[in-house]
Amino acid sequence: MKQDPHTPDTKTKEFSNSIDKTLSVIDCIFEEESTFIDIQKKLNLPKATLHRILQSLEKYELIEKVPSTGCYRLGLKFIYYSEAVKTRLSIPSIAQPFLQSLASTIGEATGLSVLYQNHCLSLVSCRGEESALTSNLLPFPMLYCSAAGKLFLSTWPDEKLKQYFENPDLKKLTYNTIITYEDFKKEQVQILEKGLAYDDEENEYGLFCISVPLFNHTGQINANIGITAPKSRLFTQDVDAITTQLKDTAREISDVLIRTKCVCPY
Repeated sequence: MKQDPHTPDTKTKEFSNSIDKTLSVIDCIFEEESTFIDIQKKLNLPKATLHRILQSLEKYELIEKVPSTGCYRLGLKFIYYSEAVKTRLSIPSIAQPFLQSLASTIGEATGLSVLYQNHCLSLVSCRGEESALTSNLLPFPMLYCSAAGKLFLSTWPDEKLKQYFENPDLKKLTYNTIITYEDFKKEQVQILEKGLAYDDEENEYGLFCISVPLFNHTGQINANIGITAPKSRLFTQDVDAITTQLKDTAREISDVLIRTKCVCPY
């Protein structure tokens, strides 16, 4: 029994096939400017079908024909489309799913921070296991007493670091808090060597944080991501394995930032 060519299922399949063919033509032109004959040979499409597709694409300014060569190339409309995509490519939106996945895997809180006016600005926070220590974290921790902040400080030149640590507002929050230039320089060596920074109960007793950098296409530290957990709980786990997972996540996010040329707006 033959299927009625006018049934909804048949029309849906035909429409889907038409879209597939149209997209294959766009991909072909995207890879290389091509003439009608070149496209037809590559895709093995019927000439009448290809002619209709090219006409439609030209009508909507998705492609254009170069008069001097007879080749088709992508149209200016794609510039508008690409800009629309770029507007939603921000560091938080890129990092969020990676951080959520990491938090679910290790069971600890993860977050994204950027440098903002000598503070760390927390833009993303994904919960792991609940804890009174991690649930009350400030969104603007100071640089000198946070793992994220010390990562940023480690990239500063000596003169700028000296000026920062001359600030009389830098107070010891715990016994471990670093408040002098000399003490930070000792830790800076370790930070740059390991490519990560720790907050070992420097902001609040009982709390431990690990932060690693994110890089953009210029090779600069764009932001950083980290793990925050009660020290007593974290060190019952394999901290080295967790640190490796954090670094792997940072590498994955950085890869996206580099490919999209996404930069921090702060």
